[in-house]
Amino acid sequence: MNDHILVVDDDNAFRIATVALLQDNGFSVQIASNAREAQQVFEPDKFDLVLSDLVMEGMNGIELLEWIKARAPETPVMMITGYGSVRTAVEAIRHGAYDYITKPCDNDELLIKIRRVLEGRRKDRELRQLREELRGTYSFSNIVSQSDSMKQVFKLVRQVADTDATVLILGETGTGKEMLAKAIHYNSSRKVKPFIVITCSALNEALLESELFGHEKGAFTGAQRARVGKFEDANRGTVFLDEIGDIPLHLQTKLLRVLQEKEIERVGSNKPIPVDLRIIAATNKDLQSMTKNGQFREDLFYRLNVFPIHLPTLKQRLDDIPLLARHFVQKYNNLSAGRVKDLAPVIVSSLASYSWPGNIRELENVMKRALIKTEGETITAVEIPGIAPPVSTPHVSPPGPLPGTPFKEYVKKIVGDAESKYLVAMLEQHQGNVKVVAELMDLDRKTIYKKIEDYGIDLAGFRGEDTSP
Repeated sequence: MNDHILVVDDDNAFRIATVALLQDNGFSVQIASNAREAQQVFEPDKFDLVLSDLVMEGMNGIELLEWIKARAPETPVMMITGYGSVRTAVEAIRHGAYDYITKPCDNDELLIKIRRVLEGRRKDRELRQLREELRGTYSFSNIVSQSDSMKQVFKLVRQVADTDATVLILGETGTGKEMLAKAIHYNSSRKVKPFIVITCSALNEALLESELFGHEKGAFTGAQRARVGKFEDANRGTVFLDEIGDIPLHLQTKLLRVLQEKEIERVGSNKPIPVDLRIIAATNKDLQSMTKNGQFREDLFYRLNVFPIHLPTLKQRLDDIPLLARHFVQKYNNLSAGRVKDLAPVIVSSLASYSWPGNIRELENVMKRALIKTEGETITAVEIPGIAPPVSTPHVSPPGPLPGTPFKEYVKKIVGDAESKYLVAMLEQHQGNVKVVAELMDLDRKTIYKKIEDYGIDLAGFRGEDTSP
């Protein structure tokens, strides 16, 4: 589809020549002989560029520019002016014009400027579309959870998202701290601005300082040119400082200044540069203990700890494990060429019985492996690191019916045999802790003890026996 340009000029000869030039170069063109006529044909999103004369009878170019910007702020406007009106053209740029060109126009220069404007508009559209997609991805409705602990987290995120308060996300590795930080950013007024991730543990001390604050040419060996740092890149957006507990002490001082003064200094410079940032930090470390040991500045901790959010472990979100497992089956279904549709019920129960030290990230990787290895439509086996043999659907060989055995009695025996084996497996996995097994099986402890007695299971054979009533 050709780019659509509106040409507004009261000079008929210029309009004719410009329309011919633009059409010969593949553009779709509409003309208006004055600003009032332009207002009649203009619609938001109809034109990719407005090319307007600056000096016209009645409404002038700056007035038309302001009118367009009030209705379609994303539509670029380029001004056309005579040599005597260049100062006015510069004033038009202050009012939001993208660029200007002087009459008589050089055709090559005009085409170069138009293509530059349109390329910039395309990139802006793609960036806005990407950010809208990201906002949808990180909306609360797309964060998989039904647990009470995560509902409380969502409540806190909704409260803080559209403020500029500094947020400190606390939680174990793999609990989804970066995803939560993105949810905060893409549900805030800064959502169309950059979201910059800096992993404090991933760079050595020298590189981290340059990465954060930038550097001037010649600031150190190899600094052949000046470089803008992440804080400048993120201006008017959000910086996510992951693993903040690993940031060196001397950089903690500089970071404190960013939080207090909203300004940075590049490496090799004493000139302060103002920055408009929102800081979200995350860690799996105990920063309060680190402050007592002198490993983390106490004043920086209090600056970061304005609005703390504690992310629960996956073990604390047992209700979410089936949801997350099925979510990953859908998300990574391409790994099975779309063949796998679901998980066997016993697999869901088995996943809920594991402690998941690696949290959501570990569950995600387990489900990826299961998808790749599953040959049918249903996952019947999952491999959990450190557990052998792999957790799988138990294949119970039903006993052959004795002659004359009633059908109901036969079915009862099969179910009892399967239930007994499942209960033994759960007790083995949890060292005979009846309380935990009861919670995972969604039964009260008295029922579990009754089944243990009915099936003749010896609790003394398990370590860590739970003898509480």
